[in-house]
Amino acid sequence: MMAKVALAVPCFNERGRLDVARFAQGAEQSDLQILFVDDGSTDGTADFIAEKIKDHPRLDLLRCEQNRGKSAAVREGVLHLAKERPEAEWIGFWDADLSTPIDEVRHMLEFHDLEGGRADAIWASRVMRAGSHIERRFKRHLFGRLFATAAGELLGVRAYDTQCGAKLFRREIVPAVFGEEFVSRWIFDVELYQRLGHDRILECPVLSWTDQPGSKISVFREFPQVFRDLFRIRARRLKR
Repeated sequence: MMAKVALAVPCFNERGRLDVARFAQGAEQSDLQILFVDDGSTDGTADFIAEKIKDHPRLDLLRCEQNRGKSAAVREGVLHLAKERPEAEWIGFWDADLSTPIDEVRHMLEFHDLEGGRADAIWASRVMRAGSHIERRFKRHLFGRLFATAAGELLGVRAYDTQCGAKLFRREIVPAVFGEEFVSRWIFDVELYQRLGHDRILECPVLSWTDQPGSKISVFREFPQVFRDLFRIRARRLKR
């Protein structure tokens, strides 16, 4: 029997592409609880979700009054699940665009068991390998490798892929790992890495990942802010 899992799905102006039916199907097939966290959307996303999930007991909605960025939405959603879903053994977050298919949850847990079952967190990783199907635009892949190199040099991050939006955490560690607000609105994953430490994280190569259109993040527009945030995260660490 698969472990009980609850997922927070941050949403901001996702009405035009959010596939609630696929989430519902995944929740039923994999025995998941899914919490959509609306991050102050202005396009009616919250009402759209509320209407779509009203007959689905495994799906729920948390509304945030104002837009505070993905990191705040994820943090609020994960902490809410830790409090309201005591039966969940693993709590995590998942990107709303389903670039990582929801059935990767099962694969991640199986991979964790095969690797000894000792990790406190399982992070999906977009590693090209035999048998995997990874579709990623070249410029995003290039930016990802540049980011990984910078995070390694500035923050000592040794993970191959911190930014894949599919992560699971043992329920008991959630209050400590997510208790403090994040510095960055977008690259909070490296802050999670720092809080956990390398040895507590298991990177799981995904079987499938597809770059979806309509991302809220423009590689070139966000490039300067991302690197400013890396230095801000580094400065906070050095103060301690």
